[in-house]
Amino acid sequence: METSSGNQTDQKNRNSKALLYTIIGILLALNAGLFYMWQKGGNEKETVEKKLETTTSNLKEKTAALEEAEFLLEKFRRDSAALVDNNKELNSDLIKKKNEIAALVAKLRNNKNASDAEIAELKSKMQELTAQLEQLQKENTELKEVNNQLQKEKEAADAENKQLSAEKKKYKNIAQRLQAGSIKIEALKKRWITGKEATTSKAKDVEAFRTSFTLAENKVAEPGDKVVYVKITGPEGVTLSNPGNESGTFEYENKESKYTYKFSVAYDQESKAVPATKWRPARDLKKGKYTIELYCDGFKIGSESVELK
Repeated sequence: METSSGNQTDQKNRNSKALLYTIIGILLALNAGLFYMWQKGGNEKETVEKKLETTTSNLKEKTAALEEAEFLLEKFRRDSAALVDNNKELNSDLIKKKNEIAALVAKLRNNKNASDAEIAELKSKMQELTAQLEQLQKENTELKEVNNQLQKEKEAADAENKQLSAEKKKYKNIAQRLQAGSIKIEALKKRWITGKEATTSKAKDVEAFRTSFTLAENKVAEPGDKVVYVKITGPEGVTLSNPGNESGTFEYENKESKYTYKFSVAYDQESKAVPATKWRPARDLKKGKYTIELYCDGFKIGSESVELK
């Protein structure tokens, strides 16, 4: 009886151990499966992350390449316009590369999955275009320097020509200058009895100044009517004048000079005796030296003086 009960107990123990071992085996198998799945999941995650990182890197590279290409195309547009303005012709190869870059940019903008080869092609063409643009810029800079030098030389030549023209005009004017000779100035008074004019040397008796002269022959001078300005200066160095429009100013040696009166005379390049002219002062004259100066075409052509007591 006791033996049978002990056998049953041993059998139960053995069954319990077998069940325990089975459970442990199942747990180990489950753990192994879970570990495998975890490891597999980790590898797949790492693969996805690497793929995502690669895709992000490619996208950044593509974006950077596109931005650089578009910047280069805009630079090409500006530089080419400047080069054309400077008469620098753009060669066909340069324009071809620019058009190829523009086409690649448009293609890559529309294609989100651009290949490395396409991006590499874009970068290669950009490098070629950049190198050619830099060469053109260098040539353009050199051309500008040459043009600046030529412009300076032209300005110097123009200034020299202007100076020569001014000197030529000056010498021509000097050559055309008229010369007055046989200048005679007389102080006149009236005789009370006859009423005729007579010369006088007394300042208080002077009623008029009479001036006469001749114009010398000058075949270079322009023929025609010549305006002669008569400037009468009194003892105090002041130009005499009467109220009204008889006097005025004229230009002499780049300055305004006052004249006493003026008149016109016809000149035909031959020696000519100019008819005498008279000027009557509105005021009494003082004692001293009176000088008459003659001017024509901006030149002083002669002078004479008279002393009044």
